Amino acid sequence: MQYELRLQQPIGKNLCRIFRGQIKRALKVARGGAEPPDTRVHALRKHLKKARAALRLARGDTGGFRQQDRRLRDVGRLTTQIRDAEVRLQTFREFKEETAGRSRAFARIERLLAAELEKFSVAFAGWETQAIPLLESAHTAVAQWEIEHYEPAQFRRAVERTYKCGRKALTLVHAEPTAANVHQLRKRVKWLGYEVRIIRPLHPAVLDVVTEKLAHLGELLGRVHDLSFLATRLCLERSARLLRPQDDELLMMIEHRRATLQYAGIAIAECVFAEGAPSFISRLGCEVPPANSIAVQRSRSRRVQARTARIPE
Repeated sequence: MQYELRLQQPIGKNLCRIFRGQIKRALKVARGGAEPPDTRVHALRKHLKKARAALRLARGDTGGFRQQDRRLRDVGRLTTQIRDAEVRLQTFREFKEETAGRSRAFARIERLLAAELEKFSVAFAGWETQAIPLLESAHTAVAQWEIEHYEPAQFRRAVERTYKCGRKALTLVHAEPTAANVHQLRKRVKWLGYEVRIIRPLHPAVLDVVTEKLAHLGELLGRVHDLSFLATRLCLERSARLLRPQDDELLMMIEHRRATLQYAGIAIAECVFAEGAPSFISRLGCEVPPANSIAVQRSRSRRVQARTARIPE
């Protein structure tokens, strides 16, 4: 797999390889050389998130970490308005299917959201011309990473830091379950999910289960965010009197679905972040072997075999 450690390769080289791979894929999307299963904007942003996850793991040894992270963030922001419009329309259509189109407002609102997406696609057409140079700079900057002596302890601390961020985000949600706080929790879950995917070869039996749980939780919280996002947009239309009083039924249906999913998501998050960070890391088996340890062991084994072969009978 491209997006995971290769145990025969030093950790630093692993992270450089993973980062470069995601930047190359993002460049391919930006240049129009790939046909992603989803929209080009969504595919681009997914590669950026994966690249930033690898960057965070290597942050102590990367040249100008904050500058590189901002560079990738800026690429994502070039497509924010388009992606937001895509999410609103996609979320509305999925909600329409789930509810079998019970509200009479569905067709009218769907046309409104589709028109909005078209407007933003035209307004931000040509985002590729700005994104490509930034991505090329990010790819070149990998050469500045002083990561040859990346220590296993650094790797452990990086994953532990992400897990702690997730626990703090969950605490904020418990104190104040606003859409913004739930979104922050979702982001931390996504970060941890990407990092766990990277370290999967260290302990596949455990990490496969954790990866699946984090992916499910990320999807749930993502759905909560998308429904909140859609409801906020429709409330603006209501304030502008573009929605009719009878459309309140639709808003109530969206809010009910959002609240139900949020309750389920928080319950799963409580299970994921139930233990302390050191306990979580130990359970994952994140004791990263020394760089190139497998290659060293193989070399020693060959030398032993050679010496044994030279011993006279």
